[in-house]
Amino acid sequence: MDTDSLLRQLPLFARFSDEARARLAARCLTRTYGTGHLLFTTGEPCRGLYIVESGRVRIFRTSPAGREQVLHTEGPGRPVAELPLLDGGPYPASAMTEVESRLVFVPRPEFEALYRANPDVAEAVIRELGKRLRHLVHLTETLAFRDVAARLASFLAEYAENHGKVTPTGVEIDLDRTREELSQELGTARESVSRALKQLTGKGVIQPLARRRMRIPDVARLRTLGRPGERTRYDPGEEIG
Repeated sequence: MDTDSLLRQLPLFARFSDEARARLAARCLTRTYGTGHLLFTTGEPCRGLYIVESGRVRIFRTSPAGREQVLHTEGPGRPVAELPLLDGGPYPASAMTEVESRLVFVPRPEFEALYRANPDVAEAVIRELGKRLRHLVHLTETLAFRDVAARLASFLAEYAENHGKVTPTGVEIDLDRTREELSQELGTARESVSRALKQLTGKGVIQPLARRRMRIPDVARLRTLGRPGERTRYDPGEEIG
């Protein structure tokens, strides 16, 4: 996919005129990064916006003790770091490639020049920021009110709806994350994720098929287990936070 087509798919650039978007595309840079490449760190001045053409990028924060909390993971066609691009502040989190990734970089000065010349894009920008705010509210709710198994159930249900393959016996998914990556994204320990997988398997809401492949017989039932306040089973030794 060429850069102009990639920009056209994003709400942030959809309302730019064809001429303005093509001018911006001509100033973008495309580069392939290896696994584990750190794109930027928390507090670093924003140089611009990244767009994932292929691969996967993890956005995260690190506590003073060194514990990592994954905020979200972006795949093909998704932007990375649009907030600091718009408010002029530093990057609020760090970003790293999880696999080999091809990224398009939109320089901040070029974007600002076109944004000022195209004020009609403000509505699209506001809507995109609203989506991000809703995601952060959802993340806060998830960490505060759900146990690990419920968090995992919610994650798998959403993943199935977005990436699953419908079969006569349910929805099949191929997870693109290791258990370590899942634990970081769910804000818990790897061992807790393993216990949660066993709990969900025991209830029959997920059926392991291969190393990272599983079948979900009823996505709606799985999502029910992920509702706030829902606990799959009380375990005094389970890590809640």
